[in-house]
Amino acid sequence: MEKRKFRERKELEKVVERLDRDVDSIIVEGFSDKKVLQQLGFNGKIFLSAERKLKDLVEDVSRGAKRVAVLTDFDEHGKEQNREIAQALEEEVDVVRASRKEFGAQLTSTGRRCIEDIRPLFHSREDKFVEAKLDGLFFRG
Repeated sequence: MEKRKFRERKELEKVVERLDRDVDSIIVEGFSDKKVLQQLGFNGKIFLSAERKLKDLVEDVSRGAKRVAVLTDFDEHGKEQNREIAQALEEEVDVVRASRKEFGAQLTSTGRRCIEDIRPLFHSREDKFVEAKLDGLFFRG
């Protein structure tokens, strides 16, 4: 793995370590985002906001969390989702906005806007060839 990618990943892991300490749950948009945060070391509960009604999401989160970080993407759509979700949750749980700010600062410092854009930090070029070879061995029709 390149030095730059390694450093980026380590910095994100540090931020996620603090998230793991400061919140018990995170809200992300989709499954890919969830997998990336788990790879970075988050051990708490992760709620998915994609294709869910806000009311249902708030209900689930308020039943399963006390301190939440909303980590929807950092593009315009994700920022709007963050505002809506955080506002709807405010009376139910403690929404830790500082966690979003810290994670977003680290993510966007490398030009990324979406959590799933972190995935390449977990794979080297060689890993892709190994995965392709394994797919060929195990998934032939």
